[in-house]
Amino acid sequence: MLESIFVVALFLLYMLLWKVKKIQQKRVTGIDPEVMGESTSNVQQFMSHFTNFLTVYAGIVILIHATNFQWESLFSRYPLLSSAKVDVMGFFVGLFGLSICLYAQIKMGSSWRVGIDEKVKTQLITTGLYKFVRNPTYLGLFLLNIGVWLIWPTWTVFLLNILFILFLEIQVRCEEDYLSSVHGVDYGEYKKRTKRYVPFIY
Repeated sequence: MLESIFVVALFLLYMLLWKVKKIQQKRVTGIDPEVMGESTSNVQQFMSHFTNFLTVYAGIVILIHATNFQWESLFSRYPLLSSAKVDVMGFFVGLFGLSICLYAQIKMGSSWRVGIDEKVKTQLITTGLYKFVRNPTYLGLFLLNIGVWLIWPTWTVFLLNILFILFLEIQVRCEEDYLSSVHGVDYGEYKKRTKRYVPFIY
């Protein structure tokens, strides 16, 4: 029961975080930050559909786990990680990830987007946490997913994490190509001195 409460709370906080930022930014700037579905790029259109798929998949996984449904070993928790202490640790890892996402949203200001904005040239943010990693939002999302897996260490959650990593790895490269074309040398220099997700490593 406790693990279900933790995961549902993380999921609702995640949805709230994005919804509030979207409403606030649209009210202040008149621009909807969710631009992925509006892209003329076939890749971005695919990524938009893939985002919807991942959201539905995550919702189904949460529902199945919360109802304790079992089928073979797909929804069985890995025994070594099946404890209240690990659940609590996973919850706080998820909260830390969401905190990084919130920081990134605030730091990006009106430049924050979900997807690639082909119509408006946004400012290149390179200060604060962005001085150490180019994609703190994605780092936060990775931590959120790790936290959920610690709470529910099952094959289905593991698969969700793998799909999510693949999604972000494709999306971040699309964004990097776009930023290189828009910001030129400035982004090239920033990319050379700043790692993608983990400071000094990757």
